[in-house]
Amino acid sequence: MVVAAFPEYELLAVKQKWAALAFQAFPRPWKPGGNGTSDEAAGLDSLVAEFTAASEHICERCGNAGTLRETRPIELTLCDACESCVGPDGRL
Repeated sequence: MVVAAFPEYELLAVKQKWAALAFQAFPRPWKPGGNGTSDEAAGLDSLVAEFTAASEHICERCGNAGTLRETRPIELTLCDACESCVGPDGRL
């Protein structure tokens, strides 16, 4: 969906932050003076927000339905089965 809407987008980072997807990108390749219009930035942010919200309910390990787990030093979204498989260090 991102590529369809923003074929020239520049990916900066994809990571997990606070048990949710964190996707950082520009709508166009970086250049001095700007990386696209404010409407493009808002559109990309809106699209990414949909996936971030969905990631809060998807197990990071297997992709099934999951919930926030605050039982380790790092917060994770896990299903019940994966909660018992992931060690105390949080490594998936």
